[in-house]
Amino acid sequence: MSGTRTEWIWIRHAPVQGQESRYYGRLDVAPEPVDPALAAAIGRRLPPVAVWLCSPLTRTRVTALALRSGVDPVAVSDFTDQNYGLWQGRSYNDVFAANRTLDWAWPAEIVPPEGESFVDMATRVYDGVRRLTEHYAGHTIVSVAHGNVIRAAIALALDIDLATALRIDVAPLSITKLGHRVVDGASQWSVGCINHEVSA
Repeated sequence: MSGTRTEWIWIRHAPVQGQESRYYGRLDVAPEPVDPALAAAIGRRLPPVAVWLCSPLTRTRVTALALRSGVDPVAVSDFTDQNYGLWQGRSYNDVFAANRTLDWAWPAEIVPPEGESFVDMATRVYDGVRRLTEHYAGHTIVSVAHGNVIRAAIALALDIDLATALRIDVAPLSITKLGHRVVDGASQWSVGCINHEVSA
């Protein structure tokens, strides 16, 4: 597998309905319909042949189908959105007001009650990316996922800390491209683009 290049194309799902400025995480909320002209413009930037993945949540699968009719994306549990536990469905402002004593300077390590931290989530994303990079070595992978999942994948590729990764913008329907090679037994990542937004 030395030198074999594997391409990851990450796409954040479409905006969701009724969750503005709220933690929705594992809630299986529906996405907004994707404008057909925008879907076509994004689709033209995707390879005709690829392995398609999504998370188990509906919004990623529906987005994938909007971008490429007829695909049957494989649901990867490691790429499920962060579990915000008892914060899910609550506004950012309400959660902050009720939890002022938490160390918000280090949000990656905060564990919501009955949930998981961004660090916890990133650990399983790393596992999934490494496993699937090996399994689909030499292929192009289109993965429709969640903002924090994509931030974790970027952190893995760039070898940056997770607090820094949380500062990366990942807009709905934006494209992030990562490449992977194994050279002389060493894993090497490259970054093609981050948060590329396509216009219709």
